[in-house]
Amino acid sequence: MSKNKARALQAGYGEIDITPPLGTDLAGFGFYLDRRATVVRDRLKARALCLEAGEDMVLILSLDLLSLAVDFADRCRGQIARETGIPLKNILLACTHTHSGPAVQPLPGLGKISRDYVRKLPALVLEAARRARTNLEEVEFGFHAEAVEPIGYNRRLNSFCPIDPWLKVGIFRQKKHSIFLLNYACHAVTLGPTKEISSDWPGAAVKEIEKNGNKALVLQGFCGDIDPVTYINRRLGATREDYCLAGRIIAARALKSVKYAEFRKDISLKSAENRIRLPLSVFPRKNLDLETAAALEANRQFPHAARVISLWRKKIEKHYETFAASPWLENVPVQAIRVGEMRILCLPGEAFCSLGLKLQARFPALMTAGYANGDVGYLPTADAYQNPDDYACYCAPKFYGLFNFTPAVERVLIEESSRLLSSL
Repeated sequence: MSKNKARALQAGYGEIDITPPLGTDLAGFGFYLDRRATVVRDRLKARALCLEAGEDMVLILSLDLLSLAVDFADRCRGQIARETGIPLKNILLACTHTHSGPAVQPLPGLGKISRDYVRKLPALVLEAARRARTNLEEVEFGFHAEAVEPIGYNRRLNSFCPIDPWLKVGIFRQKKHSIFLLNYACHAVTLGPTKEISSDWPGAAVKEIEKNGNKALVLQGFCGDIDPVTYINRRLGATREDYCLAGRIIAARALKSVKYAEFRKDISLKSAENRIRLPLSVFPRKNLDLETAAALEANRQFPHAARVISLWRKKIEKHYETFAASPWLENVPVQAIRVGEMRILCLPGEAFCSLGLKLQARFPALMTAGYANGDVGYLPTADAYQNPDDYACYCAPKFYGLFNFTPAVERVLIEESSRLLSSL
């Protein structure tokens, strides 16, 4: 990007339908649940926001999907960069993490991938980007953070502490309508493991904002340990009305933010991205039988868990020497974007909310976006590893064919994120 100089800001919005056909396997809630879609509650969308200030341009895309693999996200971002001329590091490709959408990322047990759907998806994402790129209009920009009546709670602690209570809102005000960039942290899992296609609360929030002719897209926050409040009452049995209620709350607070945001026309844009490595806990090879037995015992209540653990073991055996020689997960993208006073920190995974709270305490006007530019799994806090039964720390990595991260993962992420944000 050019030197950090404020320029008149233009913004454009584009979207395209990415709803899969009925019969497609849905993603999440493993193990091997055979969730083939039987009904569409909401159409799924790829939404794009293009920003231009002078020679600088940023593209933000939000997909109503569970997650993408890093290499798949890289291919999509690379194609968009080639077609639009926007540098790859200035392109953010994030998922809302709905568990009622199609399987795209290869995660054993969490949904069978439709090759035809995955083959067509990059072109659809590119088209959403094109539409945003060719629909630019001069705007005023304002940012506001509004506390929200909790729609999420901390599922690990069965408590409202810690959660991230802040809805962060970027508002791009056009002559007649506005484009809202929303950021809130809560798993999009309201319906549970049904066979319904749904965009969950992020899609419901967008629809509420669209009622007045506005446009919106959602960046899912650091919600690795945050579930919908409905799960406190009952894990199963929630309905469309439950996530529509959450959507109405989010939308109402977002629309209220217009009153309090300070708007400016001249805005500077800046982006940065680093590829980092995260520390893995590589146990001695002789302990593989013990680790396998412990995993089977910890997940014995889940039907078909043994299939996932068997696949995990095969991957560990195949790649053990590589990881033993270099106990790191490489090529992990960390991205930061600045739009005026607003910053966006993007991590490729299910970061715990406390990571976001720590970063927000240091960097005001910060959005924290998870499932961004890929997904490498849960990104827990160091203290979570003290519980040997913690799902995020010890079970979930097996879907990714990985060893567990070490407790140092929190320190690495905070340091690398802070360094990148400070560079903007």
